[in-house]
Amino acid sequence: HPAHFWGLWALICAAALCTVRKLQSTKVMQREQTDEWKGWMQIMFLMYHYFAEVEVYNAIRVYIAAYVWMTGYGNFFLYARGKSFTVKRTLQMLVRLNLLGGVVCITLNNEYLLYYICAMHTFFTVIVALVMYIKQEVNKSAKAVYSKIFLTLLFTLLIYDGPSFIFKAIFGIVPGVRPLFAFHDPLHPEFTDEMHEWHFRSGLDRFIWIVGMVYAFEVARLEDLMQWIEALPSVAQRSAARFGVAVPALIALAFWWHYFFRLDKYSYNKIHPYTSFIPITCFLLLRNLLPELRQRYLWLFAYLGKFTLETYIFQFHIWMKTTGLNGSPKFLMEWVPGMYYVNFALTTAVYFFLSVRMFHVTVDMKDVFVPEGTNSDIAKRFGAIGVFLFGCWLATFAIIER
Repeated sequence: HPAHFWGLWALICAAALCTVRKLQSTKVMQREQTDEWKGWMQIMFLMYHYFAEVEVYNAIRVYIAAYVWMTGYGNFFLYARGKSFTVKRTLQMLVRLNLLGGVVCITLNNEYLLYYICAMHTFFTVIVALVMYIKQEVNKSAKAVYSKIFLTLLFTLLIYDGPSFIFKAIFGIVPGVRPLFAFHDPLHPEFTDEMHEWHFRSGLDRFIWIVGMVYAFEVARLEDLMQWIEALPSVAQRSAARFGVAVPALIALAFWWHYFFRLDKYSYNKIHPYTSFIPITCFLLLRNLLPELRQRYLWLFAYLGKFTLETYIFQFHIWMKTTGLNGSPKFLMEWVPGMYYVNFALTTAVYFFLSVRMFHVTVDMKDVFVPEGTNSDIAKRFGAIGVFLFGCWLATFAIIER
């Protein structure tokens, strides 16, 4: 019921407003701000699934684009420093992104792409890392960086908008790669192409991570703009300058809302890859326009924003129930028959507790999989884990035979 959805959302926002925290710095795009951003988007994303509130579908598409934007922004920003091109850091990042999803897939015999967020963030993260690693000595040059970004854009256009055999050749033929991106959707048997789901999901946000890279490279200009505004001598001048930033942003947002956001689901999906940068850009400008806003964040949303990966995966199996093998979360979990609110309270409490707990487990486990030491030490650890997993795989045949 829409009243349940919006009523609960209003209560959550009211609770979050009671958790305002103040930072020492007034810099733009601080970590607490991005965690806050992830937190409130994730809550609405989860509620969209739980309450089946299809009316907010287009907004959810924008939220997912914002997550992918952060993948491009965050990784570019990190790699631009030139200190993260190590085997250890790369493998730890990949383990963190995929450990929980991989374990759940193996345990429940689901395909990896059921949790497509893991695949999308992994793929785009690897591409950003490669872009920054190749000829990394020129990463301080604007001309060189934009040349890299332009080539990345051409590569993306070729994959997604070029002849279909190119996409299938990259993702659907290589033996070790195909099983990761193939998906057989039991709810849509009409999709006989096993690459359809990956093409659709990743294609919707195929450009926004590149926009994130551009913004990461130019974020210093946004910082300079805000500092210039703050340095203006009078209140009237500062107000006029902020007005000059806010009004174009609001006009652009209103234009996007009127001509694009109000479209039906299928029409919106067609233009989403080319327009999702508009609301993201406007939000960033407005969120960072005042030093009072930059210096404050909502702790509740920032806290929950740390566990987006775990809450995304566990919504399938703890907060809700799927339709079966490779199934989407279409049913509500019922522990106490006939008591909706009791079930909602119980499952939500357990769901968030386990999500937080699993976050800490995977953070610790990435150090187990990828230990301190040389690349040789890391290789030995992966070899030992591989032997152990192979032994477990062989043991399953003995168990089945018995």
